[in-house]
Amino acid sequence: MRLHITSTKYGEAVWHIDHRRLLIETFTDWRDPGPAYRLRMDGSTVEIPNGRRGVVYFGEAEQRPELDFAEEHFPGHRDLWNAVEAAYFDIIDPLPQLRFERFVPVALDYTTDSWTVEEIREIGDTARQVA
Repeated sequence: MRLHITSTKYGEAVWHIDHRRLLIETFTDWRDPGPAYRLRMDGSTVEIPNGRRGVVYFGEAEQRPELDFAEEHFPGHRDLWNAVEAAYFDIIDPLPQLRFERFVPVALDYTTDSWTVEEIREIGDTARQVA
């Protein structure tokens, strides 16, 4: 499974596509000095004291929210969510001109084959066990 990382001036989202569904793994608010936490599917949170500041981990086990869940909980990052959505549609429904290009240079988007979703989740699980 390929992870996508989309960044703007104030935030970054790590996401992937699963059966044409855009699922959010993590969100980083560059302006938030607060501790990392996990935002569960029911909206409750669990603090991750040894996590990177400003990072929100989504869901639990194999469950991850779709984009609208992240948008609802972090409406101040509309520019990031719009860029994520554009990058997603450029992948699943390509047009002659990339939708994402309208956000450049204020947004970046890339993929990595270095880390799988499973590896990222394992790192997150280890961080929770240490906490």
